Amino acid sequence: MTRSKNHVKAMLAAVGVYTLWGFSFLASKLAQESATPFVLIAYRFDLAVLVLSIPVILGKVKIRLRGKNIKPLLLLGAMEPCIYFIGEQYGLRYTNSAFSGLMIAVIPIVTLIMAAAFLKDRPSRAQWLFSLLSIAGIALISVVENSGGQVQFIGVIFLIAAVISGSAYGVISRGISDEFSVYERTYFMQLMGGVFYTVLAFAEHRGDLGAIIAPLANADFVAAVLYLSLGASVAGYSLFNYAVANAPMANVISLCNLTTVISVAAGIVLLGEPFSPVSLIAMFAVLVGIWGVQKFPPKEQN
Repeated sequence: MTRSKNHVKAMLAAVGVYTLWGFSFLASKLAQESATPFVLIAYRFDLAVLVLSIPVILGKVKIRLRGKNIKPLLLLGAMEPCIYFIGEQYGLRYTNSAFSGLMIAVIPIVTLIMAAAFLKDRPSRAQWLFSLLSIAGIALISVVENSGGQVQFIGVIFLIAAVISGSAYGVISRGISDEFSVYERTYFMQLMGGVFYTVLAFAEHRGDLGAIIAPLANADFVAAVLYLSLGASVAGYSLFNYAVANAPMANVISLCNLTTVISVAAGIVLLGEPFSPVSLIAMFAVLVGIWGVQKFPPKEQN
């Protein structure tokens, strides 16, 4: 009974995180009008670390790392946010919300491949076929959007890096969930992201503090940072780390299509981004592919 309740809670957490992350593409797009990606991400994770540190300082939460091998935590933080957000933010800058959202939708498929290699969950033949369907959809929308001059090749490369590192993050988080708590995993990755991107932000602006503070004068930037930090980072990653530790990986990532649907809809409705009938077909192919991958359980799974 307890396990069943934990599973339900984990799936509700997954719904929550993918909903929060669905709007993160829109928030990032708006914030980048006032700041470079490095400055934006530095604000996002610095604020997240500050918020997460309050319970630790007050003694409400304990971070127990003494005597533990923290190399997996370092690898976790390196994959996401250090590598992932460079890929995502610059991929978003050189593409658009619709394409970025659909590209990120490949993460469950790549996660499936990595899970097969490292967690010994062997995909079925149907899962491979549905994976190819999603990849075909991504390729189609890439060609269509590029014909309008809105998707640059460098943006696609950055998004590929985001897909690989984002997939690795999920597998690693699941693998170390028995040793490190949800709070420890969430806190450590936010800390790594804060340090890493703050250094990059200052290096990018040659130590000019004024250039880094300037975006705070824009109300839209502040609102976007608050959402990205408190919603997508603090709440989002806490929910994700909880979900992958308490439910099968396939069950959790099967809900990733919520992120795709929300991000694409937000780009079209709120940003007025173009969306052709061919792109609609491509999006449908991606979503069907993702659904199929998660519909058929890996081999040897009970």
